[in-house]
Amino acid sequence: MTAAVELIAAPWNLGLRPPAPGREPGTWRAPQALLSAGLEARLRPARTVELDRPPYDFDPQPATRIRNGVTIREQTLRLGEAVRAALAASRFPVVLGGDCSILLGCLLGARS
Repeated sequence: MTAAVELIAAPWNLGLRPPAPGREPGTWRAPQALLSAGLEARLRPARTVELDRPPYDFDPQPATRIRNGVTIREQTLRLGEAVRAALAASRFPVVLGGDCSILLGCLLGARS
């Protein structure tokens, strides 16, 4: 028997540089684009979780030297919990994200 799939949409772009001054990267749209294109209907997940889109900060955040540093940490913890919960329920998490910063939450959740 195979594990049921759980889709987790993580619509953010926190690890990316602005493509131009004052322009936010648009990769946060990827999860919704995939869902709109029929991914959910195709995979027929047991559950779909949609995390909120966090605000994008163009400047280094306080207490960090990187753009979106505090926000990446917060979102990593949220995504890690979603992945952990899917695995605890014996579901296979498929995470849809906008950039590679989602890997931190995936690894955290899998480690738990």
